[in-house]
Amino acid sequence: MVTYSRIRSQFGQKLYKFQLIHEMIADAATNVQAARDLCVHAGNLRCLQSDDAVMLTTMAKYFSSKIAMKIAIDAVQVHGGNGCCNEYPVERLFREAKVLEIIEGTSQIQQEIISRYGLKKYHRREAAKCC
Repeated sequence: MVTYSRIRSQFGQKLYKFQLIHEMIADAATNVQAARDLCVHAGNLRCLQSDDAVMLTTMAKYFSSKIAMKIAIDAVQVHGGNGCCNEYPVERLFREAKVLEIIEGTSQIQQEIISRYGLKKYHRREAAKCC
């Protein structure tokens, strides 16, 4: 997405100069970093044999696959019609990102697992008594 936006011109200027492209690139960079950090954190918990390691790995898989799909959609958007053409790697990356949401448990199954964890871990007994 970044490379293509620096090469491709539209309306007399490079794509990367458009504000909406800035937003897509900023979101992609931020979300990739967040996904990496979550994966590293899950790995560190696994090394420490933490009880939360499996759940953090599930969260990392869920978040990373959702982010991969979001970024792939944005990359296809930046490429325009070329994003659907197999001459550019973004078309293959889009398909691969979708597969990440499906294999090893769909994103919906991951949500269910994480939801049960969240309902148990973050339940506050005091708040439940007053309501």
